[in-house]
Amino acid sequence: MSGINTQQIKLVLKSLETTGQPPKWGASLINVGTDQFLEEIDEEFLQDHLLPIDGMDGGGACKWIEADYGNGKTQFLRCVQEMAWNHDFVTAFVELSQDECPLDRIDRIFNSIAKSIQPPPKKLVDIDRSKGLDITILELVDRKFDGAISAGIESPLLLKWVGQLVAIPVESSSIPTAAACLIRSVLSGDEKQEALARAFLRGDVIPSAELREIGVHEKLDKSSGFRLLRTVCQFLQRSGLAKGVILLFDEARRSLSLMANRAQKTACENLLSIINKCNSGDLPGTLFLYAVMPEFFTDFATNYPALQQRCSPKTRVPLNSLSTNEHDLLVEIGEKIACLFCHGFNTKFDDRTLKRNLAQLASASIRAAMGSGTRRQMVQATVGMLSQAKRDEGLTEFSSDQADACIEGVVKERTEARKQEVDDEGE
Repeated sequence: MSGINTQQIKLVLKSLETTGQPPKWGASLINVGTDQFLEEIDEEFLQDHLLPIDGMDGGGACKWIEADYGNGKTQFLRCVQEMAWNHDFVTAFVELSQDECPLDRIDRIFNSIAKSIQPPPKKLVDIDRSKGLDITILELVDRKFDGAISAGIESPLLLKWVGQLVAIPVESSSIPTAAACLIRSVLSGDEKQEALARAFLRGDVIPSAELREIGVHEKLDKSSGFRLLRTVCQFLQRSGLAKGVILLFDEARRSLSLMANRAQKTACENLLSIINKCNSGDLPGTLFLYAVMPEFFTDFATNYPALQQRCSPKTRVPLNSLSTNEHDLLVEIGEKIACLFCHGFNTKFDDRTLKRNLAQLASASIRAAMGSGTRRQMVQATVGMLSQAKRDEGLTEFSSDQADACIEGVVKERTEARKQEVDDEGE
């Protein structure tokens, strides 16, 4: 990606101020305290375990990203996503919810992955525009063959490669067949076949008769969802289009806790299937990261011994327990945001006043949250303070009471937002 500009920085800051979360790109700009975890994932998986070697598939792995609400799970996943792009992995960032992606429906899980998967973006605008398995395949092929797809060039080398796709050893021939059809139809201008191939690759439900028109004999349903997911991961690595696949699942709305018992059991079985297939090599070059709150391990996993066995400490990334104490961590977060703010708005603040105010906000956040959600509160409060200081043309030193009032305002906004989320889920 090209270097960031002030407008991009302002977009990052606006997202931090309104939600406390990083946008789809920019998490690494403000990351604090988790560098060791990120380096371990980078060195152990992105640069080693997941990579193919000597014609053999790369391995697979699963990790639980554990933290209280508002303590950095989404931030961490976004940082991993940015790292993965730097190593030429495709990524799928999926937010689990009862409405759009319930964990007890593997067909809808596949649909969500197929619609959110994306290649490493060439520029920031591509992050929102390059999602979908169909777009990912076309973009990766275009890069592999020096822009032949975007230029509409039917080079003999490209056509020969496309003809060999169906020979790639994968579980279901449907994915490579649809991929080959998509590439050919884009080059030839066959809009009907292109539309059908795109729809199938994006996980849409299509009548069998229409699928047969593009040579596909398997539709997406509950019985085929896992097979198609495994095939996508196998296809992307074995074709040489990508180093591998990073699946980033964010349980932002506590979807498991909102399920009935029967649905929870199915969700557990689906989780076990993904974990087991990663560990057995059926999901080659695939890293599955699932962000959960600590209650997942105490209130859910304990009900399913097979799942609990796969939640050992070495499989968990405990974001609640970092080496830096919480107060100092919050101050560091504030300092990073302030540095970004000053760069984006070409301004400066009195360093002594800034440090005192950040320390006051950190203490107030800890008092208000008792350790849960302190980091998101600190992010929102810091950007709000800096925005006000910019309007006032300078920082005013906070008292303890003023810092408490600032944090209380953020807490009130977040409480109302969480209540709306629960109402939306029908709880």
